[in-house]
Amino acid sequence: MKSETLVLSGARVLREGSFLDADVQIRDGRISAVGEDLEGDVLRVCGDLVPGFLDEHIHGIAGHDTMRGAHDVLEMSRALARHGVTTFLPTTMNAGPEETNAALRGVKAAMQAGAPGADIAGAHMEGPFLGAAYPGAQKAGANLAPTRENYARLTEGTQDVVRLLTLAPENPGARDLIAALAACGVAVSAGHTDAKYEQIREAMESGLTQMTHLYNCMSPLHHRAPGAVGAALTLEGLSSQVIADGIHLHPAAVKLAVRACSRVLLITDAMEAADMPDGDYDLGGQKVFVRGGAARLAAGNLAGSTLTLERGVRNAMRFAGISLEQAAVMASANVADALGLADRGRIRPGLRADLCLLDAAGEVRMTLVAGKIVYER
Repeated sequence: MKSETLVLSGARVLREGSFLDADVQIRDGRISAVGEDLEGDVLRVCGDLVPGFLDEHIHGIAGHDTMRGAHDVLEMSRALARHGVTTFLPTTMNAGPEETNAALRGVKAAMQAGAPGADIAGAHMEGPFLGAAYPGAQKAGANLAPTRENYARLTEGTQDVVRLLTLAPENPGARDLIAALAACGVAVSAGHTDAKYEQIREAMESGLTQMTHLYNCMSPLHHRAPGAVGAALTLEGLSSQVIADGIHLHPAAVKLAVRACSRVLLITDAMEAADMPDGDYDLGGQKVFVRGGAARLAAGNLAGSTLTLERGVRNAMRFAGISLEQAAVMASANVADALGLADRGRIRPGLRADLCLLDAAGEVRMTLVAGKIVYER
């Protein structure tokens, strides 16, 4: 009878911040041991074994989009496994109540159906409680007041799905909603915001814990008005999402974030053109033109990215001059901690066996979700 215990042997294993030569034993979808001469069905592998990546901010990939419902979300799960992602939050766009609720119901249906690749840990609502000053590629006309009543209407039947919400904390009523969501275990992030430094600090007192795509679509740093960017770079306890694609951010801006922020979360903010050739695409009902890998609206606004997370990890290493050990943590443990997902993000006995095997060039060779191989090259 075939053993139900799998042992990955031959890789360098990232454990507690450094690589070591060890075997990883997997039983019942979880890591049961890390060490030498472990018993089980041995699978010889070669490369760097790191925790599976978590992408908490992604709208689409491979021609699929969160707003189109369960089928697209499931296909996103399948595509993300090719890039070492083992957990993701399908992310909504700024839209009306009916459209938003339909998208959340699609995420819920996909979760109930069972993901074929990366695990769906819930939804990220990017809006519609955003500010008008920095819309980016979001439809400012869809903005709503951040009230508990509006939130209840948007999420009717799906409140158990929402894990992260982006809002503009300077809007009247935002602090009350932040406190209510934090009490329910929903992480709240500041984005598309014109908030002053002081308003970010006050919002943290209510439960704000993150900054959405740092530097982009937020009040900039000025030496007499630090703004939202200054808050992200100086306030202890804030996690900051970073799009390390070399388009949204200059490499020096990534380096500054890595040096200054309490916790960097590597994200993609990808839209359906990720994993696809240049061409014309859609994002939230708006035509997006992808040229040279950069996704823009007709007016020139950046409209999400075409980044994949393993490329983001490599870029962060190059831009900030950091090691794979450091960059991988920004795409795994840091994100898991920011979302309260205590069962993943590290290679440690007792945690989910969500793993990614990288070759010497940093390309994904294998992805395991809960101990199951969901991608192999």
